[in-house]
Amino acid sequence: MRRRDLMLSLSAAAVLAACQREPETVEASPEEADAARAIPDPASVVQRFYDPYLVADGQIPPLAEAVPWSAQMSADLQAMFARSQAQGEPILDFDPIIDAQDYQLSDVRAATEAIVEGSHASVRASFTNAGQHEEVLYDLVWQDDRWKVDNVRTAEWDLRTILRS
Repeated sequence: MRRRDLMLSLSAAAVLAACQREPETVEASPEEADAARAIPDPASVVQRFYDPYLVADGQIPPLAEAVPWSAQMSADLQAMFARSQAQGEPILDFDPIIDAQDYQLSDVRAATEAIVEGSHASVRASFTNAGQHEEVLYDLVWQDDRWKVDNVRTAEWDLRTILRS
C-alpha cells in the first residue's frame, strides 16, 4: 500500500510541475535569426506585419506573437492579458495592427519617418481597410540585434497607455 501511495504522489507531483512550467519558446533557426538581423530598414520589418492580412483566409497570429515586441511591451501585454482574464472581459477589443476588429486591407505601405541606428525608429504604416484610409505609427527599439516594436499608436489611441490602464 505504501508503494502505491508513493507512486501516486510522484505522479501527482509530475503533473503539477508540468502544469506550472512556462510554455516552451520555439527558437528561430540560424538562417531565420540572420535574416531578422539583416533587415536594417525598420519599415521593412513593419511591412511584414501586414502579410497575413493580405492573404485570403490567412491565419492572423495572436497579438503577442504577431510582431517582435520589445521586452517591456511583451511584459505589458502579458500583464494586460492576465488582468483581462481575471476581469472576464477584454481590455483590448480591437487589433492595433489594423486599428479595427474586421479587415479587408489593400495598399499597405510602411515608411520610416525617423531612425537612430542601433537605438530607435519611428515607422508609419498606411493602408486602406474596407475602403477607408488608415495610419498606424510604430515606435521601434533596437534590441537583441533587431528592430522590436516598443509602442503602436494612432491619433486616437496609444497601445502602451491601453496596456497599462
